[in-house]
Amino acid sequence: MNEPAAPDMAAPAMAAPDMDALVGALLRSCSEHVLETMFFAAVFDNADPAASTGCERVVSRLHFHGKPSGDFEVDADPGIARSLTAGFLGLDESDVTPVQEDEVMAEFCNMTCGAALSSLGRVKYFNLETPETSRPHEFVPVVDGVRRAFLLEGGTLSVCLRVDFDRS
Repeated sequence: MNEPAAPDMAAPAMAAPDMDALVGALLRSCSEHVLETMFFAAVFDNADPAASTGCERVVSRLHFHGKPSGDFEVDADPGIARSLTAGFLGLDESDVTPVQEDEVMAEFCNMTCGAALSSLGRVKYFNLETPETSRPHEFVPVVDGVRRAFLLEGGTLSVCLRVDFDRS
């Protein structure tokens, strides 16, 4: 006869593919929520994260430390960065400056990373460092983690989260 596990027993560690799927679903949910509520942008479909490699992108990334530590990266088509900035600031796209795009992409990075980390079950505490934004003409991902990409109106946006529960 199987006895139920004691309620205070820790669950066994998940296998990496299961954890990647869980983090991927979390990234989609958090990204979608932040995009819809703060930027008034809808996710239409999933996209291929590898498709942005070698393309012009607006990239923002940050490091976080604590329990857990890790990195978060977001990259977007330049037109998507402009559109998200206009939605976030309540401006016409023609009035958006590159500096505003950089600042708003950093804010999207910050909000989405914070939402994802706050939703993970094993988080004790974390501190987000200030995001850094760049505009590479040929994007190459820097963060090696769980990456998801989304199709928005007019282009794509990708997010990537690397979490290390064993390092602070």
